Amino acid sequence: MASPKLTVVNVLLCAAALLANHYFQIFCRPVLWAWIALTLCFVPVIFFPLFKERTKPFRIPLFFLFGCAACICLYCILFLGRVNLVIPLAVVLNPVAILGYLPIFLLIQIIYHARHTPGSFKPFLSGVLLCVSFAIGMATWFNRSFDVVQEALKDPAMSSLVPPNYMTELMLGMHIKYHISFCAYDGWRPPLHDPSIVVAAWLNVPFLPDPYRQKFRGYAVCPAPLFYGGDRIAVYKRVFPNKALWQPCRCAVFEKQNWLLGS
Repeated sequence: MASPKLTVVNVLLCAAALLANHYFQIFCRPVLWAWIALTLCFVPVIFFPLFKERTKPFRIPLFFLFGCAACICLYCILFLGRVNLVIPLAVVLNPVAILGYLPIFLLIQIIYHARHTPGSFKPFLSGVLLCVSFAIGMATWFNRSFDVVQEALKDPAMSSLVPPNYMTELMLGMHIKYHISFCAYDGWRPPLHDPSIVVAAWLNVPFLPDPYRQKFRGYAVCPAPLFYGGDRIAVYKRVFPNKALWQPCRCAVFEKQNWLLGS
């Protein structure tokens, strides 16, 4: 963990993971803000072993980003869910599957550097708390919007009561536009990945268990609520007439012929 050569390993593994995801598409295309967050948080993690002696003047913002990166790694691990348990078997069939453990490998590095770098604990904890606050805020917004969205899904005539905001757009677009779980019941593997709706859905399952927010228990990997019902496409188009529901996406090169591209 202290070797500068670890940066080379990080670069190679991250590049391989991006290429593999383009081919197999485990994580769908991140929305713009998620791409920015990934870049800001993980570039320092990847290159820290090489430049750690030169980073002393920047330790506070640097380890703040490390705290955010740790939460992102944990998010990826939770998103994959039980897939983490079958990766060793999958490696026998396809060695590329080992890249599924990249978030764990990066998380170990982050924790190691945070523990062995003086003055890193407080900024690291601040980054973690920011991510936790973000998740709780999204979950609260999801909960407050849930009833009106659910009523509109039951009766599209109620669509006019749905406020057109960021959260309701995500809620109406989930399973179609936004991919919220590594699960066969998440629609047709929608092309966009916005962590906001994923963490909001996760936190609403255990604390607010009702028939519409219960997760599907008959599938091996589905850590998110179904939240199905009604004509989601019709309601989305009524509430957001100027937004594109269908996204141009080649999806996974390996399975693109099986995926719904929309029109």
